[in-house]
Amino acid sequence: MSDERRDDDRSPDFRNVELVTTNGEGNEKAYPVTLRDTSGTGLGGMYVGQEALSPTATFVLRDAEESDRRVRIVWTKRVAEYVQMLGLEDSEN
Repeated sequence: MSDERRDDDRSPDFRNVELVTTNGEGNEKAYPVTLRDTSGTGLGGMYVGQEALSPTATFVLRDAEESDRRVRIVWTKRVAEYVQMLGLEDSEN
């Protein structure tokens, strides 16, 4: 990924959400994520947990303040043993 996304205006936006994925049997799995900021091109977040989140999976961002929306992970960076920073963007329907 190029660093040009970091040039976008970013607004601090700390709130707790869930990234939800559904397996082939229709079972949901939710991962707690803290959003850190938003920009015109996406969202920045932090996930604390043991599982690695797959950039190839499709997720629904479930937020109490907004309606659910489909997102994809653009990048991840492990910054501690159980902490991953995430770059997210809306996925096309």
